[in-house]
Amino acid sequence: MKKPFKKLDDAQQYHILTTAMAEFSKHGYKQASTNRIVKSAGISKGMLYYYFDSKQSLYLSAAKYAYDHFTTHLLDQIRLEEEGFIERLARLSRIKHKYFIQHPEVSQFVTHMFYDTEMLDDYQQSLQALRESNLAAMYEKVDMDLFRPDIDRETMMKMIRWTFDGYIREMEQHFEAEGIDFGQIDVYFDRFEGYLGTMRKLYYKEAAQ
Repeated sequence: MKKPFKKLDDAQQYHILTTAMAEFSKHGYKQASTNRIVKSAGISKGMLYYYFDSKQSLYLSAAKYAYDHFTTHLLDQIRLEEEGFIERLARLSRIKHKYFIQHPEVSQFVTHMFYDTEMLDDYQQSLQALRESNLAAMYEKVDMDLFRPDIDRETMMKMIRWTFDGYIREMEQHFEAEGIDFGQIDVYFDRFEGYLGTMRKLYYKEAAQ
């Protein structure tokens, strides 16, 4: 991005870049249209190239912005504390899902970048670092002694993750069918407490349930 773009206020930068992210996510880099981007963003083609040298520059600027925005607004909210694996995944799921709903264009673009074979190596490396940060957050300060000793620990953790993934997909299907009500997100997660109690009975020692 060029200096004139950096001088725009945060809301303008967010609007232009997330508009570009939506186009790149839907069509991929090669098929993405700068004409559609400027039309959706409400700016002229000349203004776009006043802010960015090229389509590639726009893509890479969007990639860096998405990566930084995702990291700053998501990972920085993860205050690690001593807790069980089930409790950690419940908290991470709540934080991530709120972010995904509040910033859909950024979230979709981050997902797109994970699977984009056209992306430059530098950004693949950044995304790999993001994966590793997520994995580290998942395990840091987790009390593994809560797990029952008669079942393989890795098997239990995999089954717990599958349960969480399935519930998140159910939430997404509900929001897609009924519309997203931001006031109901916490309520929907609170309903999951019953499942958490069942998982504790299945996977934790009796004293930790």
